[in-house]
Amino acid sequence: MPNVAKPTKVRRQIFKLKPNETIDYKQVDILLSFLTEHGKIKSRRATNLTLKQQRQLSKSIKRARYLHLLPFVTSVEN
Repeated sequence: MPNVAKPTKVRRQIFKLKPNETIDYKQVDILLSFLTEHGKIKSRRATNLTLKQQRQLSKSIKRARYLHLLPFVTSVEN
């Protein structure tokens, strides 16, 4: 049986944050890069963040949503 090449994995966008860098709710442009087009928070596997950074990110996003700096849900028109 011939060797069949496996399909290549799709490269994920890697978000690099320094280990001591904090994520603030006022940094809306950075927070938007961690959201999907529907407004959901991207998973830790997709963002390559540490557990501590992911917790800080989700708190900041939720705080920004509460202060109406970010939308809770965005609608995608077809």
